[in-house]
Amino acid sequence: MNVAKPKISKEVMQIDAFYSYVKDRLSDDISIIAIKSYAERIEGMDFSRMELRSSILENCKFCSCDFKGASFIDVIFQSCDFSNSKFADVYFERCQFVDCKCVGLDMHGTVIKQTTFEQSNFKYSNFDETKMTEVLFDNIDFTESSISEAKLKKFVAKNSRFIKNNFFKTMLATVDFTENEFTMPLVSTPPIELKGMVINMFQAADLIGLLGIIVNR
Repeated sequence: MNVAKPKISKEVMQIDAFYSYVKDRLSDDISIIAIKSYAERIEGMDFSRMELRSSILENCKFCSCDFKGASFIDVIFQSCDFSNSKFADVYFERCQFVDCKCVGLDMHGTVIKQTTFEQSNFKYSNFDETKMTEVLFDNIDFTESSISEAKLKKFVAKNSRFIKNNFFKTMLATVDFTENEFTMPLVSTPPIELKGMVINMFQAADLIGLLGIIVNR
């Protein structure tokens, strides 16, 4: 699947004090367009309802920050740390997460369109009730993350780890997990979420127990 790449402005303005720059514009309800922020270190700050477009955040650390209700369109997140931050009810379109640390990230209720997640750590994250359309997970560690009651359309995953994930009421029909590690999912009884998904023979041997079948090895 070819996911649309972010449309970044040819001329972006370097921002040295991201929080101050954003705070001034949030108070006036102004969109933030065509900026680049590098090596910021911010913790516990409120960026809720911000709108960022055609921009780059690189090597930035936003730990335990609140981005609830924000909007990101045509944004590249390169080598950023968003651990334990809140992105609930956020809108993403044509974005890229590359080599990011997002442990414990809260993405509850988020809408994600034409976005790629690459070589990043999303352990223990919350993607419950997300709506994903044309989304790629490439080399993502999704261990013990929750993605229950989510809507997936044209979702592709490769070289990623799906271990002990909560997929309750998330239908995985047509999703191909053969190039991923997929084991011990939390699903309904019977496991209706798994109907129509694509797996390999080794994954099937592990998942067959969800049907109440005992394999004599």
